[in-house]
Amino acid sequence: MNTRRISRYTRLASAVIAAGLLTSTALAASQPPSRAARAAATAAVATVITKTYSVIVNADGTLAVGPAGASSNNFGGNYGYFEVIFPSDVSKCVYTATLGDPSPTFPALGFISVTLRSGNPNGIFVRTADTNGTANDHAFHLHVQC
Repeated sequence: MNTRRISRYTRLASAVIAAGLLTSTALAASQPPSRAARAAATAAVATVITKTYSVIVNADGTLAVGPAGASSNNFGGNYGYFEVIFPSDVSKCVYTATLGDPSPTFPALGFISVTLRSGNPNGIFVRTADTNGTANDHAFHLHVQC
């Protein structure tokens, strides 16, 4: 094969790669800084102490699995209202819940929502419902990350 032709293809390929790199660099440089980057640049560094709580609550509101000092309650009436109380403040934490039984079976299908318990910074309020949105008591898993 002709070495001039190979050399020409090599130069062309190099030029295309260089143009692509310059274009992607220019696009990245044209983006405004993220809010997180601006906040980090202006905020003082704070010490972060993390804690994690995980519980499994039965449909009747009893605590199947959980840390020492935790408790749970079902308000009765099959309305899907529960509270879970932890041994420390969880008001500035992230809450994640999913329907699930403590046994290795498939849980009933439905919906679950979580929020901070009104009047108690150690508590989480949980509401469960069936697939039609009708309030119903379901067992669930709740994970709290601080």
